[in-house]
Amino acid sequence: MLTPNEIRRRLRRDLVTIAEAYQIGFESRLYTEAEYGNLKQTLLQLRELNMNPQHMEQLLAING
Repeated sequence: MLTPNEIRRRLRRDLVTIAEAYQIGFESRLYTEAEYGNLKQTLLQLRELNMNPQHMEQLLAING
């Protein structure tokens, strides 16, 4: 199980340039390795789609 701080630290290590571009909020709970893997994969896919943080905010606002 991973804490929010451990996830932030691993994202900075594993996805240096991508993780810093997105402001990701985490709930105060423990996360599984699978959840971390899913988050990491999602960030990589967003980068492949060339979606910057502003695009994500717009997309979430439309779907919200």
